[in-house]
Amino acid sequence: MSNLQERVRRIGLKERLIFASLASIITAISMPGMVSSVFVWFGLVPLFFALKDDRDFKLHVSFFLGWYFGILYMGLSMYWLLPTLVKNIALFNNFPAIFGVLAFVMFAIIEGLFFGAFTFFYVLLQKKSKHVPWVIHMLSMAGIYIIFEFLRGYGATGFTGSMLSEALYNEIGTLQIVSFVGGLGLTFLIFLSNYLIYRFLSKKNLKGLLIVLIVIASSYVFSAFYPYMIKPDQGRKISIGVVQPNLSVSQRYSMSSQQIFKDVKWGITSLATKTKIIFFPEGTFEYEISGTGIYSDLKTLLKNENVHAIIGYPSSKNGKIYNSAGLFDENGLNDIYSKHILVPFTETLPYPQIFGIFGFLKLSEFFTPGNKFTVFNFDDLNFSTDICFESYFGWLSRKFTNEGAQFIVTITDDSWFDQKTALIQHFSQDVVRAVENRKWIVQVADTGITGSINPYGQIVDQLPVHQKIASTFDIYPNNVKTFYDMFGNLMIWLSIGFVILELIVMMVIKNGI
Repeated sequence: MSNLQERVRRIGLKERLIFASLASIITAISMPGMVSSVFVWFGLVPLFFALKDDRDFKLHVSFFLGWYFGILYMGLSMYWLLPTLVKNIALFNNFPAIFGVLAFVMFAIIEGLFFGAFTFFYVLLQKKSKHVPWVIHMLSMAGIYIIFEFLRGYGATGFTGSMLSEALYNEIGTLQIVSFVGGLGLTFLIFLSNYLIYRFLSKKNLKGLLIVLIVIASSYVFSAFYPYMIKPDQGRKISIGVVQPNLSVSQRYSMSSQQIFKDVKWGITSLATKTKIIFFPEGTFEYEISGTGIYSDLKTLLKNENVHAIIGYPSSKNGKIYNSAGLFDENGLNDIYSKHILVPFTETLPYPQIFGIFGFLKLSEFFTPGNKFTVFNFDDLNFSTDICFESYFGWLSRKFTNEGAQFIVTITDDSWFDQKTALIQHFSQDVVRAVENRKWIVQVADTGITGSINPYGQIVDQLPVHQKIASTFDIYPNNVKTFYDMFGNLMIWLSIGFVILELIVMMVIKNGI
């Protein structure tokens, strides 16, 4: 047995915590807007060493180590959420800053539970699979990780941020994999890379380690050359208008309706000669505009300028309030989409019996989730809008694509975030969504990032952040359906299959069949 193996077998809880801490730091700095994506390929390796089995290693300790890793990882990779809660949201909602700290800690604790559950089952199977072929065991472990990543994004508190695949949003050659297997599939491959490096290190198999490193390096070389392989844009080109008003939250909520309409008018008149449809951010108006003088003024303006506009605002119906995007023309509201996936605690209060004490995080309203997957029609073209947080969820853009959307626009209010890392991490979601669905995706943000992404994940246009700008982007709508669009997250079923396969092999070995 190698000295390294002997050493790892003898490490105590303190050393295991050091390994888990190292893993959380390395993996966190691979996320968009942090240090470098290259760290994602081996960031989990120290965690695997922390989970190395020995005779005295208890399952509850394995859960604790994973939970500890998850808390640190989510806290570090999403550090920008802390000043947002402590400064901007606390100021807006007039609660003490310490409550924002508490909310951030609770966020990390809840997210960390999924990593704790993964490490529990990782060690449980590790203890029982001594004679299972290591390749089958590796695939099963990757499967367990994917299952809990899927569960992390499910339900009322679901969130998919800091998924391993996000680290590669700029490596567009490698990123093309997601058009087949989605973000979870790429995460699966990244996990395998980490596990192989761990295994070859622990076995001192330098040849195997070198092969893995060459494959990783080759993926970066391929990504560098991939843009030269992309086919020229084909089909009908359209120019769409985007307005980045560059208003902070405090500015927007303190402005009168006429002041806000003045900004809307500025955007429309600036672009009316260049496009026939103009997109504004989420929450351009902070109140229901139907039946108001603003509504009449907007119709008149759109008629005079002969344009359509998508505008974000809180709509109301039957006493319920929705976070919506409306398509307006000279006749008023043409069609509407209301946000399905609401931000936990700020737009909706999940499980109020449990989390009722966090009601102080509510922004302007607790919204009702929408129930219609709207595909807007304009000039014989179909498109959909998702709103802010929704771009984190691949199933929604897939649903829009399968309903007939030929391009997708994300409207968002990211003015809550002072750190550019937050803006980059949000924008990176649309890069992944563009490749998954092979669709042009445009993001329109209040203070930025506003930009366009082609179906291969290239960022084609990007406006400077924190500037008031009205501009146009040229895009090419299409009717392409990817393998991912047609079959969805098959990676979940494959992952379950790999786990079942290992269990079957374990039973066969145990019973001597």
